[in-house]
Amino acid sequence: MGVTGLIIMLLVGAGVAITVVLLLRRQRYIKSLHDRGWAFVNSPTFDAVARLHNPPFGIGFHRKPDDQITGFTTSGRPFQVIEYRSEHWSGWVGMVTLSRRLPELWITGGQTQPRYGVAVAGVPSPAQLGPGWQLGAMNPAFAAEAVTPQLCERLTAMAAGQPGVNLSIDGDQLVVLDPPRKDPDLLAPWLDQLDTIAAAIDATPLDHWTEPERPPGLTFYHHPDWYWIGVDDSLLQGTPVTRSGHDHSTSEVIRGRDGDGPPFVAFTHHWKTTRTETTTDSEGRTHTRTITENHSEPILGFQLPTRMPPLRVGKRGFGGGISFESGAFNEQFAVHAQDTKYAYDVIHPRQMEYLMANSPAAFELAGDWAWFSPGVHSQPMVAHSSLFLRGFLARIPRFVWRNLGLAEAPYPPVETGAVPTSR
Repeated sequence: MGVTGLIIMLLVGAGVAITVVLLLRRQRYIKSLHDRGWAFVNSPTFDAVARLHNPPFGIGFHRKPDDQITGFTTSGRPFQVIEYRSEHWSGWVGMVTLSRRLPELWITGGQTQPRYGVAVAGVPSPAQLGPGWQLGAMNPAFAAEAVTPQLCERLTAMAAGQPGVNLSIDGDQLVVLDPPRKDPDLLAPWLDQLDTIAAAIDATPLDHWTEPERPPGLTFYHHPDWYWIGVDDSLLQGTPVTRSGHDHSTSEVIRGRDGDGPPFVAFTHHWKTTRTETTTDSEGRTHTRTITENHSEPILGFQLPTRMPPLRVGKRGFGGGISFESGAFNEQFAVHAQDTKYAYDVIHPRQMEYLMANSPAAFELAGDWAWFSPGVHSQPMVAHSSLFLRGFLARIPRFVWRNLGLAEAPYPPVETGAVPTSR
């Protein structure tokens, strides 16, 4: 056997030894969980987190729970510690069950940062918590009632034993990031400490804040009327997908609307192209091979309240377009339309200000749909485009809608400028 073969055998042997050590360590870890009466699931289904709706849950199109530990704290309160991944976050989450479903509340302290995607109002931190704490809630009145001196005392006690605390209320779950899951001897007292925080919340008279049960499933944070479809290849007909190639399919299909905004459909379109490549080697022999390439594109469309003449709005590099009275607008945007007067009626000075304040993806009104060129299929992009288009349509003058056959403007006027964006 040569030196190279010997090295390969040594490397393979070392790899096998490491794998065996890791497997034995994992088995010992799982046994230590079972010895405490806890359950361990190696590959839990999505049902394990289907009742959770707030970040790190409730955002993104790729969500996967992994290793799961369940059981009861010393006082008998149900808990779950689970590994969770999405395109925006990955890590471990610990949670205990509250006695009722409550509104969204966020508390961070120490060396922690607010979670990705959280969109709430900041709430003044009680003096009992001391410096370095941040509170957020959709309803500040709820936060004022829920964050009692007793709760503050237990929060500071938990923070004293770790670098920071990142805690939230998600329905009937009290959720904290980064539990000490590697060592059950540390995890057990940590869960008992989290139990005391939950007990403080349960003991506070908050019944008038109780929320109804929401159906479990793949939901979207702050978008209750968005629905996960998954696959719907019927969308390949009637939407502006690329027609060339073969093996067309859809994925990550969502439908919905935001409030009284226009309904939308968003998905990723996949297809393949095949080409033949011929080469000649040094001896003059010809070789032919078939190359198949995979492609994808995001599709995002909103249903309009009536058929509208063609109008396309994009960045200046998009093309020359119609000239408007605002030089700043002309430098930033290119507008194309078959009817110039119609374009001037829709893109009036206030509309120009709105467009410049929000910088939307290129979009086109075509018939009874508005199609965007988002560049990426993502929850923040869909949300921003939805709110933007609602504001854009609300700024179209009433006489334009009447000329299109509607008695009144379909969307009430709005006066806000920039559309909020997600982190």
